Amino acid sequence: MTMMVFVLIILERGQPTGEEFFFRELTSCLEYSDALNNQSISFVTGGRNRFFESYCRIREIQTTDAGTKILFRDPAKKEE
Repeated sequence: MTMMVFVLIILERGQPTGEEFFFRELTSCLEYSDALNNQSISFVTGGRNRFFESYCRIREIQTTDAGTKILFRDPAKKEE
């Protein structure tokens, strides 16, 4: 059985670095990508830095790999 996840891919000088971070939710992936690209977690301007770039893509993985071979970076959910 498979599941869809979101992968943050990092580019340096236009080439993939091989570093990939996995997320269950697209929102988490996009927030992480924006924070890296803007070099700030609070100031989001849509700008880019000159050293590297990151973006999110969808990937299909085996459900048996989720949580074992592939660890997710989603923040813990707060219950109100």
